[in-house]
This record gives sequence, structure tokens and C-alpha cells, in this order.
Amino acid sequence: MLIRYANLVNSLLRSRVVLARPEEPDDTRVLRLFRNRAELKKAFGDAQDEIHRLKDRAKLQEAATSRVQEQLAALEGRLGSPAPGIQAIVHYQLRDLWAAGHALIGSMVRELAQQREDRERRQFTAELNRQVFERQQSAKRTLAAAEHSSADVRAKLAALQSALAAADSWWQYFRRKDLQRRRHAMLAESRAAEDTLEQARLELQQIEDESGAKFPGLSMESRRALNLCAIGFAQILALRLAPTGLVARAADAMSRSEPRDEVAPEVPAGVAAMLEIARAKAMIRGGTTLGVDARRLAEHMRESMRYYTNADTTPSEDSVQASLQGALSKPGSMTWDVLRQDLWSVSDLLYS
Repeated sequence: MLIRYANLVNSLLRSRVVLARPEEPDDTRVLRLFRNRAELKKAFGDAQDEIHRLKDRAKLQEAATSRVQEQLAALEGRLGSPAPGIQAIVHYQLRDLWAAGHALIGSMVRELAQQREDRERRQFTAELNRQVFERQQSAKRTLAAAEHSSADVRAKLAALQSALAAADSWWQYFRRKDLQRRRHAMLAESRAAEDTLEQARLELQQIEDESGAKFPGLSMESRRALNLCAIGFAQILALRLAPTGLVARAADAMSRSEPRDEVAPEVPAGVAAMLEIARAKAMIRGGTTLGVDARRLAEHMRESMRYYTNADTTPSEDSVQASLQGALSKPGSMTWDVLRQDLWSVSDLLYS
């Protein structure tokens, strides 16, 4: 009998009861399946859209590559013959002349902009430091007064606490009542003094934080002045090259990516044109008075400029044209409308 009981106990101990996980309600499983299905559909739709976008980009890239290959083939065909080859070289040298003028104007404008920014940054820092110093001194005086007032209130409150502790006899009942009333009023005054002290500390901290304010950038006046300088640079540079007639030819070359389909000039004429372009580039890069003349012209234009709105930094085309005509010694010889014709691509160099 004992052996049978022992075997039964051992079998019970060796047995393992596995508690099955309670099944989820049908509604919960359906909702989860629906949510998963919706997420999969959204992911699939996004993937399909991305595939379409990539296919469109690939088609655009293929078209661009095809156009470049056609241009290269056409250029190879031109360069294969002397006269068309010379014509192609002159075309791209004219484009490079335009780019050289654009780069020169951009370099001069950036130099002036850096000078103005340095000056305005120094002025901004000096003015900020002055204002911060004055506000700090005022805030420190306010803080000192708040600390003195708070310390005075705490001292009075401590004296009332001591007097109240000393008036604990039964015959001092009315005195205790008066002291409690005064203590209550003094507690309110102490809280107000602490609030004032905390406000003074926060104000001083805020002023110290403002001492690291960032430079907001060039002022409206400076941006307008720089834009006028860029316009003046473009006009003076065109006037310097006016005798050569290369400005119009360079503008025409910039309007087309490939040379004109016309009868190519003779080789000697093409070589002469390349030499003339080279001299023009040397004159552009070696001009020493260009900046002085351009700034003088910009200063003359400044008084007569008109802007469409007060927020505009680029003047109206009509006011620029009228001012340039009045500023030049021979108005009839100036045939360029700097802004409308975007001379030397000056619009890319203007400050907004």
C-alpha cells in the first residue's frame, strides 16, 4: 500500500500541467488582422509610388544623357573641320568671357559685402554691449534693492517670531493675538518680497543671456548699396568692352548652348576673334580702376533709385535705366539695360 501511494505521489510530481493561453476574442483578432492588412496595403502603395518615381527619374536621366551624347557628337563633327571648329571654339570662348565678367563682378561685390558686414557686425556688437551693460547695471540695482528689502522683511519676521515665542503666558493672550496678526501680514509681505527678488534675478539672467545675441545680417541700406554696386560694376565693365563689340556677341553666345548653324567664318577671322577675346579677358582681369568707377557710379545712382516696395532691395528697371543714362558722359552710347537684359547675369549676384 505504501509503495503504491509513493508511486502515485512520484507520478504526480513528474507530471506537468501546461496552462493554455486564453484565446483572444474573435473581435480583437479581426481588428488586428484588419490593421495589419491596412498597414501592408499602405506600405505596398508607397513602394509602388516610389517605383514609379524612380522610373520617371530614370527616363529623365536617359533623355538628358541622350541629349548630351547628341551634343558631343555634334561638337565632334564641328571640330572635325577647321572653319566650323574655329567657330565652335570662338562660341565657347565668348561664353567664358561672359563667365569671367560675372566672376569679376561677384568677387568685387563679395569683397564690399565682407567689408560692410565686418563694420556692421562691430557696430552691432558695440551697441549690444552698451545696451546690455546699461540694462545690467539697472537690473543689478533693482536686485540689490530687492535683496535689501527681502533681508529687512526676514529680519522683521524673525523678530515677530521671537516675540511671539516669548509671549506664551496666559495673561499675554491679547498680545499674542496682536503678534499673530502682525506675523500673518509680515508673512504675506515676505512672500511678495521673495517674488520680487526672484523676478529681479530672472531679469538679470535674461539680460546676461541676451549678451550672446547673433548678428542679424546686413541691413536693408547695405543690401541696396551692394546691389547698386553690382549694377554699376556690370555697366562699367560693359562700357570698357564696348569698343570691341564682344558684349553683344557674348550675350548671344550665352543665349544658346551651341554655336549658330550658319556659314563658319574663315580660319584667319576666327583666330583674330580668339585673340580679341583673349585681350578682353586680360583687360577684365587687369582692370585696376573698375571698382572705383563702379562705386562712383553707384553713389550717383543712389539718390534717384526707386523701389516697388519698402521691403525691396533691387530698384526698378526704369529708375536704373534713367539714372545710368543721366550718369554717363555719352548717354547715347549706352545701349544696355542692365536689369532687363541681365547683363553679365548680374541678377544672380543681387542681395534679396
